[in-house]
Amino acid sequence: MKRSLPRLYSALFAVLFTVIGSQSFAQNALTISSGETAGLAPETLSVLMDSDSGVQGFVLAITYDDSLLSVSDVEAGSATLSANAELVVPETLSGGFTLGVVVDATAPFDGQEIPAGAGLEIAAFTMTPLALVGAATDSAIAFSDGVLNNPPLSNLIVQGGQSVDASTGLELNDGLLTLLPPPPDSMRIENSDIQADGSGPARVLLSNSSGDAQGFVLSITHDPALLSLVDINLGSAAQSAGAELVVEELYSNGGTLGVVLDFETPFEGQTIAAGTDNHIASYVYASQIDLVEPDAPVQTALTFVDGQLGSPTLDNVIVVAGISLSPSLEDGTMTINPTPPPPVFDTAFYIGQRDFPETGTNGGSGFPGQEIEFCFFYSDPTDNIQGVQLAVCYDDLLLVDGTFSIEGSIADELGAEFVHYQIDNDDNDGDGRELVAGILMDALPPFENQQLPTTSEPLLIACVDAEVDGGAICGDSFSIDFCDGINGNGMVDINNMAVIEYQSIQNFTLIGADYEIIPVPAFLRGDCNTDTKVDLADAATVIATEFQGYDALCLDACDSNDDGIINLADSVYLLNFLFSFGNPTPDPGPYSSGVDPSEDALDCALPAACN
Repeated sequence: MKRSLPRLYSALFAVLFTVIGSQSFAQNALTISSGETAGLAPETLSVLMDSDSGVQGFVLAITYDDSLLSVSDVEAGSATLSANAELVVPETLSGGFTLGVVVDATAPFDGQEIPAGAGLEIAAFTMTPLALVGAATDSAIAFSDGVLNNPPLSNLIVQGGQSVDASTGLELNDGLLTLLPPPPDSMRIENSDIQADGSGPARVLLSNSSGDAQGFVLSITHDPALLSLVDINLGSAAQSAGAELVVEELYSNGGTLGVVLDFETPFEGQTIAAGTDNHIASYVYASQIDLVEPDAPVQTALTFVDGQLGSPTLDNVIVVAGISLSPSLEDGTMTINPTPPPPVFDTAFYIGQRDFPETGTNGGSGFPGQEIEFCFFYSDPTDNIQGVQLAVCYDDLLLVDGTFSIEGSIADELGAEFVHYQIDNDDNDGDGRELVAGILMDALPPFENQQLPTTSEPLLIACVDAEVDGGAICGDSFSIDFCDGINGNGMVDINNMAVIEYQSIQNFTLIGADYEIIPVPAFLRGDCNTDTKVDLADAATVIATEFQGYDALCLDACDSNDDGIINLADSVYLLNFLFSFGNPTPDPGPYSSGVDPSEDALDCALPAACN
C-alpha cells in the first residue's frame, strides 16, 4: 500500500518506536548500490541491508543532486516483499525521497519480519539523468539523516522493537551513480530494392542511445531521373508510440518528414524508447526507368541532406529531453532490378470484313449512309484460348448501332457461355466512341472447359453492324482500332486480352482496320454506257456486255428491268421503253440519277455521285 500524506508517518512511528532505546547492535548496515548510465537512460539502484537479527521495519531518507537526476518508482525490495510487508509508504521530495516500512502493521499481528541476513534488498528506486554529460560524471546517492520530511526523518531499522540508527551502530554506506556520455545517436537508410516496373519502401532506422526520442525530422534526397518518391509512411516504432503530429512533404528530388510524438492533450509523454534500429519511417519509391532482363540492375543513392529541402530548410535531428540532437547519418541505396522479359505469345486479333480469312485485307470502303459490317478474328497456332476481352475505339464517321453478335463464328459453334458488350457512341462524354466486349467460353455448369482451338488461319469470333455517317465526304477515311484502357459506357477500364491457361495475356499482335469513304452508288438506270443519257446505244451496250465480253462501268445501270441480273431481257426492256411506249426504267432513272433502292449484287458508284 502506498500513501504520501505526512500524517501517515506519525502512525508509522507509533508502530515502529513503541520502545526507544539506546542499545547498540553489531553487524547492521544499509548500503546504496552504485551504477552507471549512458545518456538519459534510467538506472535502477537498490538499498541492501545487513542485519544480525530479524527486522520488523525500517526508514530510509536518501538525497541526490536534483539538477542532474530525478527519482521514480520508489518501492519495496525483494526481501521486503518476501516478508509480506503490510505498510509501505514512499515519499518523493525535492532533492530526495523517503521510504517507511512496517512489516507487521495490521491484525492479526502475526509477527512477520525480514529475517537476519547479509545483502538483503529492502528497497529499489530508479534514477534518470536530466541532462547529457560530455565526460564521465559521478553523482552521489546518499543517506541523509534529519533533512527530509516534516518532522525530519533519519535512516533506521527496527529490531526487537528497538530502533537502530547511525548513532546506535547502523552503518550507512552511500552509493554513486556515474553518468556517461551517450554513444552517438544515428539514423540510417536501409539498403532496399524494387522491380523496374514497381515500387517499394526504404526504411529509415534510428538508434537513439541518448534517450527516449520525443520527435524527429528527416530530410532525404534521391535521383529523380531514376526514382520518384510516391509516399512517406511512419515506421513501426513511431506508429507504436502514437505519433500525434506528422508532417510530410514530397518534392521531385526528395522528401521531408517532421514528427512530434506527444503534441496534443492530455500530454502523456509518449516517446520512442531508447534502442537500436528503431523503425521510424519508410520512404516509398517507384522506378522511373525500364529495365528488362538481361539488363543489369541499377543502384542509386538515397541521401540525408541538411539545409536543402523545405521552406525554411530542414536538418535531420532527433529530440531527446527537449533537446535537438544531430545524430550521425548513414546514407542508403535503392537498387532497381530488371523485370523478367515478357513471355512471347503468337496470339493475334484482327478486325476485318467477313471474307478477311480469304482476302487477308483489313478494312475496305464505305459510302455515306452505308450499313457496313466489321468482324473480329483471332489466330493462335500454339495455345487454346479460354476467353477474349475486346476494347475498340472508332471515330465519329462511324455509328455502331448496338449489334454485337457471335452468330456463325467459332465462338458460337463451340458454345460460348458468356457474351457481353457495351457500345458508346457519345461524342460528348470525353472519351470518344468505344466498344468493349467479353467472351468467356466456359462460364456455366457443368464447366466442361470448352476453349477456342489453336489455329494458324484467322477464325471469326464476332461481328458488329454499323453505319457510315451520312455527312461523310468522299476521300475521307476512318479507322477501327484496338485501344487498351477504355470503358465503353461503364466504369471499368478494359484492355485487349486473351485468357490462356487462366492467365491474362496482353502481349500479342493487334491489327485494326482502315476504311475509305467512297462515292454514293448513284447511277442512271438504263445508261449502260454511262454517257448520262438513255438511248439506243445503251441497248447495244447491254448486248455487248452479255455476249461480247464488253466491260461496262456500271452493271447496275445496265440492269434496265432491275431484276438483279444482266441478260437479254434488259436490252428488250430498254428498246420497248424507247420505241414501243413501254414502262420507263425503275428508279433511279431514266431521267435523273440516284441511289439504287433495291438490294442486289450490282451496286456501283460513279465519280459524279461523290459529295
